Amino acid sequence: MESSRHSARCSTRANRSWARRTVAAVALVAVSSAPVAFELAPATVSAAPAPDTLGAGGEYHPLTPARIYDSRAATAVNEPSPGAKPATPAQPTFDIDLLGVGGIPDRPADVLAVVVNITVTEPTAAGWLNAYGAGASSGLASIVNYTTGQTVPNLSIVRPGANGDLTVKLFTQNASATAHVVVDVFGWFSTSSNADRGARLVPITPGRLLDTREGAGVPLGRAGSVEVQVRGATLSTGQVLGAGSDIVGVVLNVTGINQQADSTGTFLSVVPTLTAGVPPSTSNVNLSRGQIKPNMVIVPVGADGKIRLYNHAGSAHVAVDVAGYLTTTAPGARAGRVVPLTTPYRVFDTRETQWGAVALGPGQAEDWSFADFVNSVRIDGQWVGAQSAVIGNLTSAELKRQYSTVAVSSYLTVYPSDQPRPNASNVNMVEGAPVPNLAIMKYGTASTVRVFNLAGFNHYLYDASAVVLAD
Repeated sequence: MESSRHSARCSTRANRSWARRTVAAVALVAVSSAPVAFELAPATVSAAPAPDTLGAGGEYHPLTPARIYDSRAATAVNEPSPGAKPATPAQPTFDIDLLGVGGIPDRPADVLAVVVNITVTEPTAAGWLNAYGAGASSGLASIVNYTTGQTVPNLSIVRPGANGDLTVKLFTQNASATAHVVVDVFGWFSTSSNADRGARLVPITPGRLLDTREGAGVPLGRAGSVEVQVRGATLSTGQVLGAGSDIVGVVLNVTGINQQADSTGTFLSVVPTLTAGVPPSTSNVNLSRGQIKPNMVIVPVGADGKIRLYNHAGSAHVAVDVAGYLTTTAPGARAGRVVPLTTPYRVFDTRETQWGAVALGPGQAEDWSFADFVNSVRIDGQWVGAQSAVIGNLTSAELKRQYSTVAVSSYLTVYPSDQPRPNASNVNMVEGAPVPNLAIMKYGTASTVRVFNLAGFNHYLYDASAVVLAD
């Protein structure tokens, strides 16, 4: 997995630390706190408006989940020459159509960003994938990290290039390695030039909505499904979601627990509706036998206020945590608008000396101050204004044992620093492989978030891809 330092594409051409790290019961790690001006492309919003005149920019439009790309010959979608893609030290790239497919508008002027689930499958060597608007500079970041033979999905918010295409980059240390790529779309964010009103994103302290292990503990069987009430639901934190029809979507962290006696390779799908006897055409979480695996999901809420979870094979438990919801009732003039960064950007990596090069230990929590990052996000040199959260890829890069003879598994939970630790998780991991997952980090006091590690010594990193505005 990549770990070298990254020089920002910014007005100062400097390399600075944007997040300040404080470890519980440990002294502050000395890092540079000088703010850096991060430049977003002018196309992010129309006419580079002042922060209080963003129009309808950054509003979400949910879509019926659809597969818009598949490189595999037997199931190819929008690929004229199906076949495995090269994944080598040269970091080869290929482009796919992002506009005009799966319900996404075909006019680049209308689409600010797209929400896609990107899956790497059948890789012949361990590596990582990044994706960004065609024509942009990729920088150092990753969306999907995988090992040989793994099928790994991850949700991402990506910006189309000027031509409407998405560039996909694959990397391994093997000069002849390959991998297949699958892309599913779930929605898009509009620019301020789009007249149609969308939905605003309201980030919340994560709270558990469902855990099939509780009570009688009945897993989802083969082709099994469960309906989950979203509107009006009470979460494990005591938060109550709105019951009105203005709640049109929900942001979930879905964790599949495939450890039943009859477990086998399977996938989980999260959809607003299901037709009896017809399996969903897209997947959200791919599970090997014995695996625990998370993935973030943004899914429309059905007309009845519910969502459905579907399991393909064997039997698997599932835990569902709510990280936010989408509402057509604007929480403010700017609040809830999502502004994507030009490309994913490496904010911190605990393996690097500039962030202390210290793993987070068992049962420990540490705080990250994003105050300088918040003050650095700009459009055409102008600050975008107050922000309530940052969206990006949280990756557990390396998990090591506390005791040499005892195997370890763990999870990370991210939450506002001024809130109690919730019964929720963002990334579940075992030894031996990096695990990525999209995470919405809702800020606490002074734009600070807290990260908790259950067990072992965990190195992790964060690649920001978008910010959520506040009034």
